[in-house]
Amino acid sequence: MDHTKINLVVRLQYLDNQIENLLSLQKGLPEEIEALEEDIAFITKQIEARKRIAGEHEKTRRTLDETIENCRSKIKTFKDKQTLARNNKEYDALSKQIEYEEKEIAQAEIRLQDISQNEQKSLEMQEKGRQLIAENRYDEISEEMMPDDVLADQLRDLSEQVKQKHEELESIIVETSGEVKALKEKMEAQRKIVAQEAKRLLSKYEHLKKGGVQNALVKLHRHACSGCNTRVPTNRHTLIVQGGFYLCESCGRIVVHERLFEEASDQN
Repeated sequence: MDHTKINLVVRLQYLDNQIENLLSLQKGLPEEIEALEEDIAFITKQIEARKRIAGEHEKTRRTLDETIENCRSKIKTFKDKQTLARNNKEYDALSKQIEYEEKEIAQAEIRLQDISQNEQKSLEMQEKGRQLIAENRYDEISEEMMPDDVLADQLRDLSEQVKQKHEELESIIVETSGEVKALKEKMEAQRKIVAQEAKRLLSKYEHLKKGGVQNALVKLHRHACSGCNTRVPTNRHTLIVQGGFYLCESCGRIVVHERLFEEASDQN
């Protein structure tokens, strides 16, 4: 067996591991940022919904107040006309108009009361939520119970966290970009060499990588594949120690002696 070929693939895996180690510095940060931004979107939606309802209430209240004012103005006009009514028919007609305007006022006042009651109910729910927060009973708090000021504080805190996480991620990217670029260039050069000298091994390696296996080529550890901990047959140990490789029957990874990784490191 030509052990030189497996050495070339080990070198490829070594470089890949080096890149992964650098990228691992930022691992978790994009996910954390995404989770925080989802929380921000959820809270923003709650705040905007409450603002929209408050705006609708205020608009309706103004309209109803104008309606009441107009109706009262009409009633005053109709009553003034009643004093000048020339007969009962004219007086009764004005009385019906006054009665209609009074009903309009009553309906408008009922709607205003409904708005006030809904707003009061919302305040009471938020006060209940405030009490639950004070007692650390967060699991009992529904969306409508969360106080407005608490939502605003949460939004500010989350926004600040996202800002800090972005700055941290950008700092890591800047610090490691040069090294990552250099390693990628080395890896690409190594891949070209492997493609020429060990095409079948490269095909196996890339097949595993495409399948989501980060470490397609792993060390023999305590007589087992370090990728899945499946024991390597005894009759293959000598081959591995001599610089050969073994295809794990369980996970399909390429298993080699750890010495080959040390040699790849020395080459770096």
